[in-house]
Formats: sequence, structure tokens, C-alpha cells
Amino acid sequence: MFQKLRLKLTLINVSIILVLFLMLIASAYWFAQINLNRHTRSLAQKLMTDIQAGKLTDWPPRRNIRDRAPEGPPGAGPAPVVPPLGPPDTPYGGPPGPNFFFVKTNPAGAITFQSSGQPLDSANLESLAALVLEQSVPEETLAFGQTSYFYLKAPLANETGTVILLHDFTQENDMLRSILTALLAVGAVCAVLSFGASFFMASRAMIPIKRAWQQQQDFLSDASHELRTPLTVIQTNLDIVRASPDETVASQDKWLENIQEESLCMQNLVNSLLFLARADSNHQPLAKQNICLSTALIQAVAPFEAVAIQKKIHLAVDAPPFIEVYGDEARLKQVIAILLDNGLRHTPPGGNMLLVLSHTGSKTILTITDTGEGIEAEHLDKIFNRFYQVDQSRQKGGSGLGLAIARWIVESHGGSITASSTPGAGTTFTVEIPGKSNT
Repeated sequence: MFQKLRLKLTLINVSIILVLFLMLIASAYWFAQINLNRHTRSLAQKLMTDIQAGKLTDWPPRRNIRDRAPEGPPGAGPAPVVPPLGPPDTPYGGPPGPNFFFVKTNPAGAITFQSSGQPLDSANLESLAALVLEQSVPEETLAFGQTSYFYLKAPLANETGTVILLHDFTQENDMLRSILTALLAVGAVCAVLSFGASFFMASRAMIPIKRAWQQQQDFLSDASHELRTPLTVIQTNLDIVRASPDETVASQDKWLENIQEESLCMQNLVNSLLFLARADSNHQPLAKQNICLSTALIQAVAPFEAVAIQKKIHLAVDAPPFIEVYGDEARLKQVIAILLDNGLRHTPPGGNMLLVLSHTGSKTILTITDTGEGIEAEHLDKIFNRFYQVDQSRQKGGSGLGLAIARWIVESHGGSITASSTPGAGTTFTVEIPGKSNT
């Protein structure tokens, strides 16, 4: 399952990258073509204006490296300057080049003049001119043979007939194809690299997914185990009661008490599971307001005083009055109850429990210290996990969900909960939450 999911994530990521890259290539190619056409049209319009005005009667011969002055021997002085051929450069930065050429036609469509440097022979030139004359628009790009040509036609100013200015796109198209080929080659390399990178990132992304899946499996396994135990006890006691139908209710009180006790345990377990399920789905609201935590602490401790007396445990509270925090009073009392119940269950008779509430800076700190058997260091970072219990025999009671619930409540208040312990000497839980809100 995870292998298929990893491959699926990789392919999705690579597909997105390839689609974006292809869109980038298409956009770059389109913009380059648009700019090329715009530049060609602008230059053609300037050339046509000069041709109609008679300023440009033919393409001047193009100068090249052979037109430069030859270098003389060392010490012979400056070499003679070879004058350029033909008229001086046009205002367009020199001759438009071999890609531009023009023809003049008479009213019948016959060519009466053709510029120098024609790329076509007479037959093809006549066919191209006739094709242009058939077009209804004065300027456009059309295909002729294997080549695209941009044309601009206009009537001659002082003569009857038409002048047709043409531009051969062969050189530009070859350049665009070369750029496109290079981009596609780079895209192929990027596709291979992106596949490797995507596979690596998908593998990294699978780590928390695997962890969450394993936690879910463990959660279901532990929940099933915890629910199976009270159900088994209830079923066993019911079988005993039903085996003696003639007995009175009073005589079956022992078995009925067992059933009631296990039912309450199962009810608490189900409530805890529902609490955590709502918390995981962000459907566990908190009714936060400014509250007096000192008063809440006294109220939360009161129900446990009888348990402490019964177990002969000395329970003490050190809480200055009027320490206020911003939080959900009922949930904070639940945290105190969880920690108190945990401490009382793991503290032997004759032990002590001390609750200290203090305020430091912007934080309110609650410490609950017991003199129980303590917790080994290897368990301290796991006791807040769901269903985790140091006593695997579960003889101390509890389902292993209380500390997980306490951590969620404290962290939902923007605080933290930690534990420190010395085996054989006791354990201290420290809860830190922000002080009251000024709003």
C-alpha cells in the first residue's frame, strides 16, 4: 500500500512539474514569436514608407569583413582606407539583410522590378507575388512552399502598380526551433531529475504517514484490548448471576457490584476515546475566559480528599489567592483531576502529595509532586502517549489515556506539561500555561 502511494505521489509531483515546464516553454516560444512578428512588422512599415517615397530604390550592398582596411606591415603607418561600396548605411542600421526583399508590379500583376539579393528564382518569385496580390489584407504571414513569408503591399506613390515587401522567416524559424529543441532537451533532463527528487520527497512525506498509520493500528489494538477486559468481566459475572435464578438480588450483590464497576470503567474509557477523537478532528471546543485558577484548584482537589484519607496519604495544597489565567475552567479542573488520580493510584499508604500553584512573569505554574514508586527514565518521554502505561500488568487501574488528554488540554491553552521522576522517590508533573488575557 505504501509503495503504491509513494509512486502515486511521485508521479503526481512529476506531472505537475512537467505541465508547468511545458507551459513555460510554450509561453516563452509564443512571446518570442509575437516579439519577432512585431519587430518584423515595424521594420517593414518603415522600409515601405521609404520605398514609396523613393528614398530606398534597392538594397545597398552589404559590407562584411572584406570591406575593412587591410593591415600594413609594422611601422608602415596607417593603411589606406577602402571606401565602402554603394550608398551609405540606411537609417535602419545597415541593409535589412537577405531576409527582406521587395518587388514592384504593374496593374496587371507582372513584376516590373525586383530588389537585389532575391532568395527565389524568377518562377517562384512570380508565383509568390501573384499569391500576395490575391490576398485581401495589406499585410499578413503566409506559407509558400516550405517557408513562411511576411508580406506588406501598398500602391506605388508616383507610379501605377503595387510594391510588395517580403520577409523570409526561415532564419527566425530555424532559430526558434533550435531554442525549442534546447528547451525540450533541458526539460527531459529536468524530468529525470524531478522524478528522483520527487521520489525522495515522497519517501520523506511517507514517514509521518506510516507513523500515523502505525499509531492508528496501535490505537485500535489497545482500545479493543481495553474494551475487551471489562466486557469479559461483565459477561462472566452475568453468567454467574444467571446460573442461580432462584437467588435474591441481595445474595448476588457481589457480582452485581462487579458488573457496575466494570460498566463505569468502560464508560470512562469510551468517554476518553470520544474526547480524543473529537480533539483529533478539531471538534473539541474550549470555553476560554479569565478564571481564578486558585479557586478552581481547591474545587478540583476537594473530591480526592476522601480518597487520600482512605489511603492514608497526606494531601496538601499551596495556592496563593487570586491567580488568574485565561482558559476553560472545566478542562483545567479535568487536568488537575487526572494528575491527582494518577498520583494517588501510584503513591503507597503513608505517602505525601503536594500541589503548588505559582505565578512567574507571564506564566502560571502548577506542580503536583507525589512520593510514589517513581518512573524510570526510559518511560518519561512515553507516558503522555495514548494507552501507554509503565505498569504493563495494569494492576494500578486506568486506561493510559488520562495523561494524553491532559497534554492535549494544556497544549490547547498554549502551555506545556512535563514530568520528572526519581525511581523509588516520587514523580513531579509541571504544568505551565499563560496568564490571564488583557482583552
